[in-house]
Amino acid sequence: MNIVASGARYRVIDDFLPPDELAEIRSVMQRRRFDEVASVIYPETDGRAFRSRGAVLRQDTGTPTAESREQDAQPAAFRTILGELGAHPDMFGAPGEDWSAVGFSFWRYPAGSRLGWHNDVATGRLGEFVFFLHEEWKASWAGELVILDADPDTVDVDTTGMSAMEAVEAKASQASHALTAIVPKPNRLVLVQEGTIHCINRVDPTAGTTLRQTMTGFVAGSAPEPGKRSMDRLTSLLGSDQAP
Repeated sequence: MNIVASGARYRVIDDFLPPDELAEIRSVMQRRRFDEVASVIYPETDGRAFRSRGAVLRQDTGTPTAESREQDAQPAAFRTILGELGAHPDMFGAPGEDWSAVGFSFWRYPAGSRLGWHNDVATGRLGEFVFFLHEEWKASWAGELVILDADPDTVDVDTTGMSAMEAVEAKASQASHALTAIVPKPNRLVLVQEGTIHCINRVDPTAGTTLRQTMTGFVAGSAPEPGKRSMDRLTSLLGSDQAP
């Protein structure tokens, strides 16, 4: 793996998992049930997306464990992901001190779908990651993760009378900073700082039946208390939010 791009609020790591771990996590994704969900940004125009039920990766006394309904043996990829998140304390804080849990779901975006501008702000979140799991992707198929690599508070826009989503898009539209488009290359991991304004460009019709597939998760301060939630349900780390 190697960091191929970085900015003030993101990092891109290519060839993240070795072949055996990548195959294993793809197998985990294939066994999951996916439900169609409406966009919480622009449901009328964003198009369809499909999400698996969520799970939580936990850091207990420094030892990460994965919780899932199947109670499978923990994929090595989960440990690798937690280890990588812990290697970036300048973005997420120190594991075991500033955060102890990562909530995640698998996502599928078919041709014609997108996700409008948003910033995934929620209490307790420290940041997020997007890991691309499809086996093939061409740049002409679009579906890029587009990031405004600037502190949203520094973008001076009059948002009077705008909804929260309209205000976020206005900042992306009028910011003097260039937008960064990240192609969804297979086995690419993207780390994003909390509060970063971003969107998913619409997947082009030329993608055909190929789905934009990701594992997307949020780093948060603490794991849910044992027994409080089903092992295979989204916790408050994810809520009803749509993810990249």
